[in-house]
Amino acid sequence: MGLGSIYGGGTLNRFIVIEGLDATGKSTLVENLGNALSAVKLSCPPDVYLPSLTVNPARTYFDTLNPLQRRAFYRFSNLVASQEVTMHIAGSDVIMDRYWTSTAAFAAMDDGFEHDIELGVYPEEILVPDLVILLTVDEENRLKRLAGRGLEATSEESELARNVEKRKLVMERYIQFNPIVLDTSGKSPTEVCQEAIRVIQERS
Repeated sequence: MGLGSIYGGGTLNRFIVIEGLDATGKSTLVENLGNALSAVKLSCPPDVYLPSLTVNPARTYFDTLNPLQRRAFYRFSNLVASQEVTMHIAGSDVIMDRYWTSTAAFAAMDDGFEHDIELGVYPEEILVPDLVILLTVDEENRLKRLAGRGLEATSEESELARNVEKRKLVMERYIQFNPIVLDTSGKSPTEVCQEAIRVIQERS
């Protein structure tokens, strides 16, 4: 069920999710695409700050916990993100940096953990995107981009860099959601944005 059904067919605005591994250009595309479409720009998980935690945002804390707790936090984050989309979609397009597609795909990083939702299906409690765009880039350039950030790699980033099989499995899970795949290798941010706009216009 897309947003047209949720809102009784009364809106032409689109809920678009940008997906991909770290350093594929997601955040840059969300920023550029949001500006080009005058859309609201959101991210999942949203930044949640809990006064009781010594480490914030909450994502930083939950990333240190066991797989069941970590994945429960990310599932909850989708509900929060979905509600944010509900607040904005009547007035404009919404561009989201990651969503349930990442939550489902990255569950593959925790051996033996599976969500109780079939791959390619969204939980009933959240909105379904109108379009998912999956960004890819060759691994050599992805690692160069990660290094160029000057930030310490997360444990998941380090695992993906050294474990080809898990990286392949995460990507296979993404594909289960039938995204439009855009390869960003050798393309400028402007070129990637223009290509994404063409895809959106073709499917509107």
